[in-house]
Amino acid sequence: MNTRLVLWGEIGTDRQALITIHLVEETAKIYIHAFPKEEVTKDLQDALFAEWKNGGDFSFPENAIRWEVDANTDTILPEEVKVERPEIILQSQHKWSKKLMSARINQLLEDEIKLLDEKTDTLAAYDQTLWDKTKAQWEKISLYQKKNEISWEQTTALKDKINRIFDALKAVKRLHHEQEDQANVVLVKNLHQRVEELRNKLIYPDQWKFIFDELKKMQGTLKDVSIRWAQKRQLYNEINAIFDDLKKYRMTETINKTNSRIAQLTKILGGLKDSLERDAESYKSQVEKMQHYTRGKLSEEELQTRFSHLHERIKEKEQKIAGIQQTIKQLKDEIQKEKKQQEQREQQRLKREQEMAEKQEEETPVSENIHDTEHTEAAQEPSSETPEAGETAAEENQDV
Repeated sequence: MNTRLVLWGEIGTDRQALITIHLVEETAKIYIHAFPKEEVTKDLQDALFAEWKNGGDFSFPENAIRWEVDANTDTILPEEVKVERPEIILQSQHKWSKKLMSARINQLLEDEIKLLDEKTDTLAAYDQTLWDKTKAQWEKISLYQKKNEISWEQTTALKDKINRIFDALKAVKRLHHEQEDQANVVLVKNLHQRVEELRNKLIYPDQWKFIFDELKKMQGTLKDVSIRWAQKRQLYNEINAIFDDLKKYRMTETINKTNSRIAQLTKILGGLKDSLERDAESYKSQVEKMQHYTRGKLSEEELQTRFSHLHERIKEKEQKIAGIQQTIKQLKDEIQKEKKQQEQREQQRLKREQEMAEKQEEETPVSENIHDTEHTEAAQEPSSETPEAGETAAEENQDV
């Protein structure tokens, strides 16, 4: 954009003059010089039109008529200055005003980038907030450029500065990840070792509650640590496997105890039935004898009253037999129910493993690039991987 104009015009009252107008962006000032027509030589006119107007050097005489005007005023010409082509002044003033506004916006953006750059220089650890602010700054720059409020050249220069901040943040993040990976190697190794220790304790029933509590603690630890999703998923699978084995062990133990109780109750039931049969024979014998002595004169009610101790004992044993039979039935139903639940859990486990295997096949590597070098779109910081599926699978086992 041309910031220098040379026009014929008038100064004062009908005094023709050659007028130069110069916008200085740095100071937002417009400098106007006037040369009365009688003082304008061919050399002066050539120097102004051919050289100075196109950016060349020219030393204005100290005695030249001179004005200094604020470029942000409504009109850039003093009252005593008129030009032959006022439309050129209006067009230039509009362009210069837009250029000055662009310069102010650009300076503001540069100052904001400088603050971000200073914070990045003193950064000891990766700061997601600083990344987000840098990203927001780039979006602001892009918006100004789309609105043509800053030039493409200004945008390019600002983009280079933004990219340097992104690169610095990437370097800090990469270093942080390397340090984190080193720490995670030890953590993952310890977690696998702990899982193996708990698996070895499964054969001891008195350790089952301890194993269950420890597995839940490990789930909480896995949820909070930031290790690679593949490592986290493997640990979740191992924990889930121990939960499944723990359920199987408990079910087997429960079924064995239940079967043992059924066997005991069946033995007791057999004894009661034998005793009941003897009492029934004794009652029948006593009734027959009494009927013989009384020649059948006693009624059934009288006989029951006379031998009430035997009758009550028989009734009591019959009730006990019915109760034991009901208990045995309930215990057998519980065993069938437990077996059915175990079959359902096994089916769910197989389904979960199949879904995770399919998901693993479908997964594609996520790019480790933190930002697009061209920044055609807003840069996005990769979020930490969260094992929602793994956690859900693990949580299913917490009802052990």
